[in-house]
Amino acid sequence: MCLAQLLRSQVCSMVDACRSDLNLTCEPSCDFTYRCSTTPAIGVGQTVAGLCNATIGSGSTALKGPWGIYVSPFDGSLYVGDWDLNTFQVYSAFSRMGQIILSGGVLQALDIFADSSGTIYMADGTYNNGAVYIQRAGINLTSFPAAGLSTSACLFTGIYTPYGIAVDSSGNIYISLHYCYMVVKWTPNATNGTLIAGIPGVQGSTNNKLGRLRFIHLDEARGALYVSDFTNNRIQKFIIGGNGTGVPAAGNSIAGTGLNQLNGPGGIWVTRDGQTLYVADYGNNRVMKWTIGATQGSVVAGSANGVAGSTTQLMNQPADVALDPSETYLYVSDYGNHRVQRFRVR
Repeated sequence: MCLAQLLRSQVCSMVDACRSDLNLTCEPSCDFTYRCSTTPAIGVGQTVAGLCNATIGSGSTALKGPWGIYVSPFDGSLYVGDWDLNTFQVYSAFSRMGQIILSGGVLQALDIFADSSGTIYMADGTYNNGAVYIQRAGINLTSFPAAGLSTSACLFTGIYTPYGIAVDSSGNIYISLHYCYMVVKWTPNATNGTLIAGIPGVQGSTNNKLGRLRFIHLDEARGALYVSDFTNNRIQKFIIGGNGTGVPAAGNSIAGTGLNQLNGPGGIWVTRDGQTLYVADYGNNRVMKWTIGATQGSVVAGSANGVAGSTTQLMNQPADVALDPSETYLYVSDYGNHRVQRFRVR
């Protein structure tokens, strides 16, 4: 039986619930529901987690310092790590109410990844902690790797200062180590990691070295790993199994607001076809879009000249980005505004 489609302002919970002949779609509302309304213009943000007015609240609708985010390509769930509240929570598709998966006084959920089996991986940036994964069935928490839990040095037997995380279809885990200036790969059941990019404990700006790292993104289909090199104001691309030499994918290594520049880049995301890179340009309060191989990008969200703000078209220290399964919406953790925004990108 076909269900009657809904009219403007009615509460909705499905992508096709609204009157398409009236150009209505199911959109997030500031009253913590989803309602039928017109699709927003490109560059206009909608709050999908936290308060629309960029204030700190309390309870399941509020955030304080959203950092790492991930949108599941399998069910559209939004995962949010709140740096300031020390929580890790999930928002089901078409829900503005978060559910806490994990919380703790020292938890720093910096980056998140969810695979097709329902396993959630989280990089806990608390010093001397390893990457943490959570099995959804029964919320059974396990640390990975157990042997490296107390590691306080840049060794391959453990994990020190993890930040970005990605997992391939074989279960291999890729982790950027912020203060080790490298990316390592852990195969399932391994007791040692292997080097993918950078030189352990050596900071640098040449193509075989890295600075303090933030997020990573795996383009498994093309065997490429993208690395957000925060201190060098660039995104580097490495071929997995290559010679360890990266090539610039975005930024010219000089902090600035030019279209060929970044200022302390954070989260990154590559489209499924491998042609487009999105970057949370943290220090410039904007999100950039780069065509792979281009020498400059374009601003898709936030201020072109780096101005911070809390309107629907501005941001304040965007930390991470993630595309939805249809690659229609880009989600951005708007850290300084205590909210997660989504922007239509096509």
